[in-house]
Amino acid sequence: MNIALIVGNIIALIAAVIMMYTGYVKNKKKIIFLQTVQIGMSVISNLVLGGISGAVVNAVSCVRNIVCYKNKLDMKAKMIFVVVTTILTIAFNNLLFIGLLPLAASLTYIVFITEKNVIKFKIMTIATLIMWGIYDLCIQSYTAACFDFLTVVTNAIAIVQIRKGLYKGVDRNGYPIKKQK
Repeated sequence: MNIALIVGNIIALIAAVIMMYTGYVKNKKKIIFLQTVQIGMSVISNLVLGGISGAVVNAVSCVRNIVCYKNKLDMKAKMIFVVVTTILTIAFNNLLFIGLLPLAASLTYIVFITEKNVIKFKIMTIATLIMWGIYDLCIQSYTAACFDFLTVVTNAIAIVQIRKGLYKGVDRNGYPIKKQK
């Protein structure tokens, strides 16, 4: 078995565990910090596994998270990240159409990051993770693909729970319920 395949998947597994842990963290700054660490590890995993365009997209996302951490992610900054991500991904894409999936996922995420409707946000998350899942399978990042799939499933379950009225703090249409004073 190829040592790069093993190392890349171990790094991807550690990154996925960190990402799962952020689901339990309540502080937004800490979440962004942990996601930045996770994305940095994903950059390394992608490089080890030969996924250059994924590494490029994740590297730009890492910088985007740092800017967000410092509360500087305004519309102008978002547009700069869109342009930089697009240019760098096209320049370094080594996997043709498959290499464009991380770009499509990143652009989708940037566009919908401010969506207030929880159902729409979860649908966006599902769509981006399907793109990442396909990409991860193609670069043989099996641990990342597995976690992509599990996250798709958990988001789909959450959408069903929201529609049934079982999701705290959100109405059946996916809008946050405002607390009455």
